[in-house]
Amino acid sequence: MQQERGGQNPRPPVVEVKAIVVGDGGCGKTSLLMSFARGDFPKVYVPTVFEKYTASIHIGSKPVTIHLWDTAGQEDYDRLRPLSYSDTNVVLICFDVTNPHSYDNILTKWYPEVNHFCKGIPVLLVGCKIDLRQDQCVLLKLRIAPLRGRRNGPSTDPSVLAPSASLPALGPAGRWGLAAEN
Repeated sequence: MQQERGGQNPRPPVVEVKAIVVGDGGCGKTSLLMSFARGDFPKVYVPTVFEKYTASIHIGSKPVTIHLWDTAGQEDYDRLRPLSYSDTNVVLICFDVTNPHSYDNILTKWYPEVNHFCKGIPVLLVGCKIDLRQDQCVLLKLRIAPLRGRRNGPSTDPSVLAPSASLPALGPAGRWGLAAEN
């Protein structure tokens, strides 16, 4: 076994995970990622074309660098977005919990697109903007059951005003991405 100077064992290698984040424009993707990767919350909405955030996390004792690809949700970018899907380890489909249309688009737009370009890749469903939701059970009562058999991973419901609240979404993304690597 190779040792570093000072007789210490080398650090375990860092695993790289690529996570693509998709969802309707304005659903909260960028806020989620900025909160997680930078500990910052955007003050104004600026539409994203493509942006990449990187964060270092630990999954158990393994150091993981998670590359979070923020994609454009607007229809104008439907033809460009698939270019970002190559070499993806995990996909997060985000929706705005205050907007039932955003939730409906999971089944009509986002899941079909992700399933076409990333077949077999773990998919996490992430409800964003829970800090704005008034009735905490509205969307769960609507149609969460039909999604259970169609996605490849758990769902989570973070609020990004508190940076630690984004960990429930992105911790599993790292674990699922790590599992996909092995």
